[in-house]
Amino acid sequence: MAMANEATNQHLPLAALRRLLAGRVSGLLALALVGAVALPRAAHAVETTDVLDAFDDQNNDPFDMALRVRFQNESRNATIGRETRCLVGDSIGAGLCSSSGNVYARELKYQRSKNTMFVDARFGLYKDVEFYVTFPFVTSDKWQHDFVDGVDRTNSTIYGAKDSEVLFKAPYNSVARSGFGDMSFGLKWSPYNYYRDPTHPTWVFGFELKVPSGQAMKVDNSGVGEGFYDLQLYSTISRRALTIFEPFFNLHGNFRFGSDSGLFKNYGPTQGRDVDPGNQIGSQFGLTIVPWEDIKEDKRIEIEGGFGMDYIFRGREYTEIWEALASADNPCQAATGCVNTTHSASSPGADGKLTQTDGITTVEPYGRFAGWAAVHYQPIKYFQISAKVGWMRETAHFLTNADPGVDLDKKNGVEAKNSNNTNEFSPVYLPSVDTIGQRIRLLDASNTLLMISVTGKY
Repeated sequence: MAMANEATNQHLPLAALRRLLAGRVSGLLALALVGAVALPRAAHAVETTDVLDAFDDQNNDPFDMALRVRFQNESRNATIGRETRCLVGDSIGAGLCSSSGNVYARELKYQRSKNTMFVDARFGLYKDVEFYVTFPFVTSDKWQHDFVDGVDRTNSTIYGAKDSEVLFKAPYNSVARSGFGDMSFGLKWSPYNYYRDPTHPTWVFGFELKVPSGQAMKVDNSGVGEGFYDLQLYSTISRRALTIFEPFFNLHGNFRFGSDSGLFKNYGPTQGRDVDPGNQIGSQFGLTIVPWEDIKEDKRIEIEGGFGMDYIFRGREYTEIWEALASADNPCQAATGCVNTTHSASSPGADGKLTQTDGITTVEPYGRFAGWAAVHYQPIKYFQISAKVGWMRETAHFLTNADPGVDLDKKNGVEAKNSNNTNEFSPVYLPSVDTIGQRIRLLDASNTLLMISVTGKY
């Protein structure tokens, strides 16, 4: 029959042949479009835009809830340098200066490993409205830094010849930290849902508030909290295409505010803009593939991949050197005549002594680029298991970049005693590392993330 049809087509007039082919192609396209639109109508939202709901009479779904346990390991590797003046031919660490000027001497290699168990409780409140809360349990968090190859105490800008010239101890091993971390509460809403109405994409709006519920990290404790509030606003949009593909796009912003329990405090008008951690804006985009799905039994496999970009504004942070700067084990002590870790240009404390740094420093703006891949397998309606790998890299930036202070009387710049006999230097300005030519710089940094999770659904 196929051969007869081919022979017949050879004898058809050209115009008639074109009409026949056009009709068949149009029919195939129409069938594909019907399949792309109609088939997913009864499917379930993919992980990136999934929102639990309640009182959904249309689908006989009075209440949804889910409990997820995630196990996450995050490893960070970085190289730390110091800004220093170098003349042609001078030896800096393991190399020589090829020209005169400020250079970034490679000093330290940094490693950190953090293991956390998260418990996520999710509840449907109304149609496509979900509330969730996350409980983090940090099982271990430890970091260390050592000299890079070719650098030791004899040629390092971190380690001087005398204790009074030391900035901080190297090699350095942090306190072993563990405990309950900072909880998060969130609410998300999907005003449009492709799986209810395929003429619209799935569009999710949400906010999440991280609160300082954990003990804030300080040099004299083993806390794992960060000591600030973090409010995130976000919007994610996705749409199923060709039955198995669902691309997504996300925009988000984080606004951070210090708490009384943490180290991010306002010490007065001369501190200027350096008070809270830097805010953050960013975007993500990616694709979810659903290679297998049993709509009736609510079973499926999802393969997800994405890429994200974030910009972090200037702010105060826990950096790779914060604990080493503030450590009681630091050889730089007032008893040795060392002032590298004291705010020597600002007013002394209530006891008349210079204020010792708590390790928090002002960080210049920087960028962050991340990618991830994940697999979600739901063998039955009420259970899901997921695995995720991720990678992140940050752009180079100064870890110590505080302003000297504020010129309150608008005369002669920042002075220790202005025309009103007031010290204008900032109480968070650390001359030994914030002065241009002595600043600490993160030369490169990357993170890897491994996570597995199990979810029970109802």
